[in-house]
Amino acid sequence: MKHFVALLAFALVINASAQTNYDTVRIRPLKITETIYMLKGAGGNIGFLKGEDGALIIDNQFGPLSGKIAQTVVEEGGGEIKMLINTHIHGDHTGGNDNFKKWGVTIVAHDNVRERMMKEGKVRDRVVPPRDKAAWPVVTFPDRMNIHWNNEDLELYHFNTGHTDGDVIIKFAKANVIHTGDMYVQYGYPFVDTNSGGGINGFIATLDQMLKIMDDNTKIIPGHGELASKKDVQAFRDRLAEIRDGVAAALKKGTKTEDIANLPIASKYDAEWGKGFVKGKDFVMMVAENLTKK
Repeated sequence: MKHFVALLAFALVINASAQTNYDTVRIRPLKITETIYMLKGAGGNIGFLKGEDGALIIDNQFGPLSGKIAQTVVEEGGGEIKMLINTHIHGDHTGGNDNFKKWGVTIVAHDNVRERMMKEGKVRDRVVPPRDKAAWPVVTFPDRMNIHWNNEDLELYHFNTGHTDGDVIIKFAKANVIHTGDMYVQYGYPFVDTNSGGGINGFIATLDQMLKIMDDNTKIIPGHGELASKKDVQAFRDRLAEIRDGVAAALKKGTKTEDIANLPIASKYDAEWGKGFVKGKDFVMMVAENLTKK
């Protein structure tokens, strides 16, 4: 059962990429402000800022969609894409890095995203090869960075290990819009990628820090899902903390890690969250393994 969730999620991403007919995928823009959009297609949600400096995008889904993404940006008045921010390493958010870099786009990410792209990884007994050099970010940072672009002040934060060890939260400070990457998603139980440095305690700690830079008027672009609010992120955080604390209490009472999945710790959320690729029993098992990891 160990690392089952990580293996399952990796397999599903690979299979989705292989099985998707990208010719039929349409990139759908949602206008948030006069200059900021959310683009939906196949993969993680894309943030898009337009203006006289050229277009800036956050994430880029899968490689075969790069042309469609660039065309949608042009159609919405953004012109040529100049800068790309990766929220984390996963291929449904960075799959087109090499295409955009070859087109002259500057790629920005956390230090750990570049480091992980440069070397082999492993999911259980499966070796994940390094990404091609063309996909590597060229500007990286450890904790904080500011980008001043198109009369907007973008604040980039890395708070803690969470979904991975390279998660970046981007706040458009003037517009009060935040792109969370996969630190906040709406597909159900979130994927905590422990093989890419993620962890449940860091996940919740990061959500706590994210909430501090939001207010009731903040518009949230999730990694997957629809435009959201601080209230939605707070509810997501509280549910994860409840599940984590339930697992921790069971472990403290002496329940063996392998028996955690048999407890109804998350079952009341299965009707809402169990429709995603991570199931409740698998999620609590992942939490248990993560909390007991030396």
